[in-house]
Amino acid sequence: MTGLIEPSPVIGGRRRHPRRPSWRTAGVVIAVVALVAAGAGSASAAGTSATSSKAAAPGMPTAPPLGASAVSSKTALGISAAFSKAGTPGAVASPVVSGPVTGGTHGFPFTSSAVDLRSYGYAEQEYFFSGTARTFTSEQPLTGDGKWKVQQGSPAPYKSRMVVRAPIDPKRFNGTVVVEWLNVTAGRDIDVDWDYGYNQLLRDGFAYVGVTAQTVGFNALTAWDPERYGSLSSPSDDYSYDIFSQAGQALRSTGPGSPLRGLRARHLIADGESQSAGRMTTYVNAVAPSAKVYDGYLIHSNGATGAVLSGTLRPPTPTFLRTDLSRPVLNFETETDVLGHLSARQPDDRFHRLWEAAGTAHVDNDILVFMGYQSHRQTPQSIDPVCTAQRNTASQSYLFDTAYAALRSWVVSGKLPPTAPRMQINAEGTDVARDSFGNGLGGIRLPQLEVPTATLTGVGNTAADANPISAFCRLFGTTVPFDAATLAKLYPTHNAYVRAFTAATRKLAAQGFLLPDDERAALFAAEQASVPAG
Repeated sequence: MTGLIEPSPVIGGRRRHPRRPSWRTAGVVIAVVALVAAGAGSASAAGTSATSSKAAAPGMPTAPPLGASAVSSKTALGISAAFSKAGTPGAVASPVVSGPVTGGTHGFPFTSSAVDLRSYGYAEQEYFFSGTARTFTSEQPLTGDGKWKVQQGSPAPYKSRMVVRAPIDPKRFNGTVVVEWLNVTAGRDIDVDWDYGYNQLLRDGFAYVGVTAQTVGFNALTAWDPERYGSLSSPSDDYSYDIFSQAGQALRSTGPGSPLRGLRARHLIADGESQSAGRMTTYVNAVAPSAKVYDGYLIHSNGATGAVLSGTLRPPTPTFLRTDLSRPVLNFETETDVLGHLSARQPDDRFHRLWEAAGTAHVDNDILVFMGYQSHRQTPQSIDPVCTAQRNTASQSYLFDTAYAALRSWVVSGKLPPTAPRMQINAEGTDVARDSFGNGLGGIRLPQLEVPTATLTGVGNTAADANPISAFCRLFGTTVPFDAATLAKLYPTHNAYVRAFTAATRKLAAQGFLLPDDERAALFAAEQASVPAG
């Protein structure tokens, strides 16, 4: 195995190579530190206290969001008005913001993007924010319906940081900020969902903010660059929910010290993946109803429960998302996550969508490559995971681009995202049901599943060595390319393959799960593919 992890050429797939800084060096061992733990488990470290039938939805709010006009009564799917914008948080303090932060041993922020943002008209800056945060507790056990009644607990000081990526030209800003709860399963901050969806964020004028909310992240920052981050502190993960709320509150400011440099944030979308998705589930059920900072929520690859609220106050399994929040929540599950989330499936309604993506992995090959570039710059001595099988190469990022676009439209105008079929489960309940090629049945179906040239799964990979990092191979899924004889039988000519792939791609786009730019990219990849082989 070479030190540099390159994306495997997958027929009809997507190569997502951004313009990267000049520090990319071939032949150097790339850090692909394992990113995320399956489900809603959470990381722990010294000084942290973290661990790892549906009622009818209430009526739709009628007030339009700030700066947006009311939607016609003929708006898609019968929504008659846009969502009301998140109001002034009744219990969320405004933190003190300082920055942009410069200096330090390394001279750049941890979790700095591998994308050449300037070429997209974007800038990346880091800000510190500080104040007094509170815990949340409940006098009653947390219930499975998610309708928890919580009270604020003890206060304590904190100082955290946020990484801001925003358009330089205010005219490019679409008014929406995605605020990601940075994932810390690997023992450090990782901007997982930025990596999955940066194409859509950059081309549509979003701002993006990654927030350090948990003690593991604080500890990693101070160890990596004590000169830059030595002043940061968090009492424990019990305070992480209020820290995340205060980050959003800071982004609402339009004053001269705003982290958005004067850009006016009309809508904030809270986002968390895997371990952070467990935190986001608990945030939605416990904190969101009173905080009212965020206008929508993206919960990516969560399990069947949420994270600990505080102390030993743990949600049951399953824990559903509360149905009385009146804010859009899009729950995105990869094939890897479907079984772990199965008992927490709930019906779609006006405020909830569940998307299950067939053939995708919790962490796929493209994302591992992308994060490798980022991690190499931060920790050049890091090592690669070694797996027994080729990692999953399905184009999950196409669907994640759509998730960002659909959730923004839902928040801004009230237009509901498309409903998605659930993945099918086998009779034993041990795996998703599979077709004759071994590909999963049901769910949102990429063209790579409908016109297959490989078996793509979200499970089945294992570590090939004793390196602890390789233990995360179980999250990487697998790709088993078809042999030449199978390809020739399925697709006698290249044109036959391209016609079938084109039809499947256009079908997915017509269903609302594929954006035009990604549709064109998929079709181009199919045209360039060597199918049939030879």
